[in-house]
Amino acid sequence: MKTLLDWMDDRTGLCSAVRCYFHTPIPGGASPLKIWPGVILFCFLVQGITGLVLWMHYSPSAHTAWESVYHLQHQVPGGWLLRAVHHYTAQVLLVLIGIYMLQMIVTRAYRAPRELLFWLVALMGIFCLCLMLTGDLLAWDLNSRESTKVRVEFLNLLPLVGGHLYKLAAGGPEFGHATLTRFLVLHIAVFGGGFLVLWILHNLLLRVMRTREAETCDKASPFWPNQAALDAVAWVIVLAVVMFLAFQPGVAGPHRGVELGAPAAPGGEFPAARPEWAFRGLYEFSHLFPGEWAILPIFVIPGILFLIVLAMPWIGRTTKGQCFNLGFTAVVLVGIFALSAHSFHKDRHDEDHQNALATARQEAHRAVYLAQSPRGIPATGALTLLREDPLTQGPKIFKDCASCHDYTDADGKGIKSEDSSAPNLYNFATREWIAGLLDPEQIKTAEYFGNTKFKNGDMAAFVKETFSELEDDEKEDVQKVVMALSAEANLESQSTLDKKDADLIAEGKQLLADDWGCTDCHKFHEKGQLGGAPDLTGYGSREWLIGIIANPADKRFYGKNNDRMPAYAETLRDKDIEVVTKWLRAEWYKPEK
Repeated sequence: MKTLLDWMDDRTGLCSAVRCYFHTPIPGGASPLKIWPGVILFCFLVQGITGLVLWMHYSPSAHTAWESVYHLQHQVPGGWLLRAVHHYTAQVLLVLIGIYMLQMIVTRAYRAPRELLFWLVALMGIFCLCLMLTGDLLAWDLNSRESTKVRVEFLNLLPLVGGHLYKLAAGGPEFGHATLTRFLVLHIAVFGGGFLVLWILHNLLLRVMRTREAETCDKASPFWPNQAALDAVAWVIVLAVVMFLAFQPGVAGPHRGVELGAPAAPGGEFPAARPEWAFRGLYEFSHLFPGEWAILPIFVIPGILFLIVLAMPWIGRTTKGQCFNLGFTAVVLVGIFALSAHSFHKDRHDEDHQNALATARQEAHRAVYLAQSPRGIPATGALTLLREDPLTQGPKIFKDCASCHDYTDADGKGIKSEDSSAPNLYNFATREWIAGLLDPEQIKTAEYFGNTKFKNGDMAAFVKETFSELEDDEKEDVQKVVMALSAEANLESQSTLDKKDADLIAEGKQLLADDWGCTDCHKFHEKGQLGGAPDLTGYGSREWLIGIIANPADKRFYGKNNDRMPAYAETLRDKDIEVVTKWLRAEWYKPEK
């Protein structure tokens, strides 16, 4: 082994270089206050190793970015942990650089001839922030896309060059495929590579400084073994913190590690989008300068503050200057902490914000469930899963209908119309809903015809006259009719019951068609004529609902008696009508429990 090492050293000098590094003198001896360069390198190496594996699984395009992260998070064994370690190590790295800078300020370790060391640490902090900003977008989920887009759009505030810088960063006028490619290059090559260069320069200069200082220092010891041992202990502590953060959300379910949000939609909006904690103070500070003044909190004031930080080595040459530096640092840190805390506090107590977060979290979990369904992720991308999912899109499309209709359960939960003037469509066409329609006490309530022009119409009069004060056998007949009419909808949720009650349903159809006179107004299969009232054939079925939503004034439905309901075929796509129909019928993919 020694012969091999000697051979390598003779040709590369690598072994001598390592020995020389480990024997670098440490002025004043080993100390926990001197661990920062080593622990920063450790974090960066963890970032590099985990990032390389993440890169192997990553596909940077608007149709594949989220999908590739999903695959790593939920399909690759241990992938979620790898992603979490990469994510949280970046957070810890920024904190460590901040502590290192703070120590240099407090101990005046930035004084000549150490100015360059201090500036390199400050630049490492900036590059670390840039790594977090560019890395955040790569998941291409709802929050990362929208929050990053807002931050990058701030470039447009810069006079003359702002628009060009935005297009350079975004890869064009809009966020899309090119944006992900640009940000991946920025993340890995520009800021990742730049950070490594800064650390190498810092370490070379630090070694020169330590060697010089050791010559005039009474006490000095080599880096190995004492300082190396302290660095190793720090590495273990950092790794323990990172693993704690990674495991804290749990080890199972869609929220484990770093939760992956719903896939980002081009042109979509997410008002609850927020930057990571490191940018929260700046985010809240920007709210103090609305409109065209936003350039001040985003570029001008932070730029001035950073220039003051760079000037600290000269300012701190005197006692008064050092006091200024300490006071300035304290004010900035307190300001950042206060603004960040205020931002988090405000969001926690903002009901709209919390509702938006809850909805986004539901969509994120739903996207994972759909991706794990037998269909899997289609070639058009995971966004198609949500766009065609009735559970996700149905409530959004129904908002047009909610100008008149409620969709609320018995506890009032659901979608509430601001001016309810049409039947509540929750559980529409189920046995429960139809039983209420045929109840003399309920038909005239706001749940059914109470707020429509049919309140005092023929149907309401028929129900009151026919179903009031029934005998027991008559109540059984009403129940059979309820079953029969509900069975016309062919609901998945009632398929088992409908098969079980097939004989009762057949009797109910006979009562509905021949005995009760329903076909005097309604058409029901071969009995009755269209034009008087809605066709009861296939009542509540998918085809029936699509038809009435598309054009309620069709003679199969309300004809000339239509009460204000618009023909949505003129405003909605056929696909949207189909989706909201499935939602009303509770037809969506349900993962096995």
